[in-house]
Amino acid sequence: MANENRAGKLAEEMAPISATIDKPILLSTYTTATPASIAAIAAAGIPCYTSMPSCARAIRALVDYGRFRERLARRAPVKETAPALREEVAGALAASGPVLTEVASKTLLARYGIPLPPEALATSEAEAVAAATKIGGAVALKVQSPDILHKTEAGAVMLGLNGEAAVRDGYRTVLARARAAHPNAKIDSVLVQAMARRGREIILGISRDPDFGPMLMVGLGGIHVEVLKDVAFAPVPLGTEEALDLIGQLKGAALLDAVRGEPAADRDALAQLMVALSRFAADHADAIAEIDLNPVVVHPAGEGLTIVDALIVKR
Repeated sequence: MANENRAGKLAEEMAPISATIDKPILLSTYTTATPASIAAIAAAGIPCYTSMPSCARAIRALVDYGRFRERLARRAPVKETAPALREEVAGALAASGPVLTEVASKTLLARYGIPLPPEALATSEAEAVAAATKIGGAVALKVQSPDILHKTEAGAVMLGLNGEAAVRDGYRTVLARARAAHPNAKIDSVLVQAMARRGREIILGISRDPDFGPMLMVGLGGIHVEVLKDVAFAPVPLGTEEALDLIGQLKGAALLDAVRGEPAADRDALAQLMVALSRFAADHADAIAEIDLNPVVVHPAGEGLTIVDALIVKR
């Protein structure tokens, strides 16, 4: 009972202060940490924490949120999409199924200026060989099916194929693996795609937040996103400066700079991709549940980037 009395007295003393200043007040205590005491202090507008680490994490979250609100307030007007283009893409989304294949996703994203790598669809071995010959160099083969969201796990992807024999064998192999893994899947075709040049792997995505709506996510690919969870989020749409700022929020952002003989990555190209993707997501927020661009290979500064894979899932 003594703890509750001390907490009540503290709450009475602090309530006028909390009500008249514009700075947050937080309390860390272990001597008055009963449920009744915490409730009394909270009623005075002061959150109460039972350990200093918890209190420190809360302060850090407040600071991060304050910076986030400041960035929102500084947002410059974002370029608007021409009504005809927006309606055209909206119609295509409405006419599509619940999941768009990589090619279907890229085709719509390209309408917003998002670059596509050299690639072509094939429905036979001969078409695959012809496409690979036209592209030149090593190619990847990927089965296109709205029923196979994770092509790699299904074995429906082959990389680094060079020459007619390798492409023919690869075409048969990816189809056989896809059918074995997903016997009932509807298979549209096989994508023949130029192998991407070296660069830094990035993952981009769109997801829905219950409060902020569509959010763009950027992260360093590979182990950085799988293990370290090095990602940053922002509500759409974004301008160029906001996109560059979001990239800079990544813990490993320095890996995009010139490191150990590797040239700096093309941050400007990545920022422009983020701007275009965010505008697409904002324009079609009611139709889209998520978008994944993974991986995006960012080449050296001035050389652009390659979107290796794409997926759009409708609401």
